[in-house]
Amino acid sequence: MQTLNRRRFAGYLAAGAATAIAGWTAAPHSARAQAVIVGAGPAGAAAALALKGAQPDRPVLLVERDPTRMGRTATAAFDKPAAGPGLDALRRAGVQVVLDDVADIDWRAARLELFSGRALPFDRLLLAPGTAARPEPIAGLDAAARHRWPAAWGNGREARRLRAQLAALPEAGHVVLRLPATPSHQTAALNRALHMATWLHQNRPNARFSVLDGGTGTDLAARFHAALDRQGLDIAAKWHSAAQGGTVLAVDAPRGVLDTNAGRLRADVVNFVLPQGAGAIARRAGLVDASDWCPTDARGLSTRRADVAILGDARKSAARTVAGALQSGRAAAALV
Repeated sequence: MQTLNRRRFAGYLAAGAATAIAGWTAAPHSARAQAVIVGAGPAGAAAALALKGAQPDRPVLLVERDPTRMGRTATAAFDKPAAGPGLDALRRAGVQVVLDDVADIDWRAARLELFSGRALPFDRLLLAPGTAARPEPIAGLDAAARHRWPAAWGNGREARRLRAQLAALPEAGHVVLRLPATPSHQTAALNRALHMATWLHQNRPNARFSVLDGGTGTDLAARFHAALDRQGLDIAAKWHSAAQGGTVLAVDAPRGVLDTNAGRLRADVVNFVLPQGAGAIARRAGLVDASDWCPTDARGLSTRRADVAILGDARKSAARTVAGALQSGRAAAALV
């Protein structure tokens, strides 16, 4: 996810104002609001509609920092899967949308401290913080390396940079996709590998493709090779499991070098996907455990704070699929 700064925040507000005629605008918050949902991804937006449908007279507020996340039904080539109700559907249902970011949660006063400086009271909080990248203790993997080797995992600017790097790939170049030990979306990880294989088949058939999979006990490699055969993708592709070179020990991004537990690789393009955890607000609010995900009971209530519902991918037990996120949101009405 992108880091919000005041320039980008002002740009979002300006975009909202500029498109108000088309129905895209930020609704003011209501002092009598009782149910507040943070995050307008698939789970948060579905929860807002479910709550409003179950209790039409009850105010429902939805706080989202990035209006471009709402209602995205198609994904760019290197984006995480995302699809959910759009702003028009939310407004028609009577959901109030606040375009802002949550800087902190004041549990004692039961209010959200917003990035804009406002405070938003609540008496029931539902958190759909999504996921965010976590740092890794890999030698050489600093901010400069991450810029050279974009993850492009839900970040539009990184996706554009990765596409440009692939376009400049030599005819017999080497592309490396690195997957973390615990990919947050296994289906998305597999789709990423297949998308890159398809691109190489169509555009650089003489290139090599290596997947460094830091995980263990998954069937992603078998599914990948089965899909290559099924789709007739004729490229030099190799999937390295964690024990067979998939574990990255150190990197030298300027030289295009990755040191693994099976030796050294050199690459022309590296798509380095970082491990994920619950979004930043969940961490700041103390709702994650040592796994960096939010532990919940079977209903989705936080085991850290029983008065908070956790929706979507941030839950420790989540399947992390679009369908699962939507189901989580729709079930939220029973929690309020």
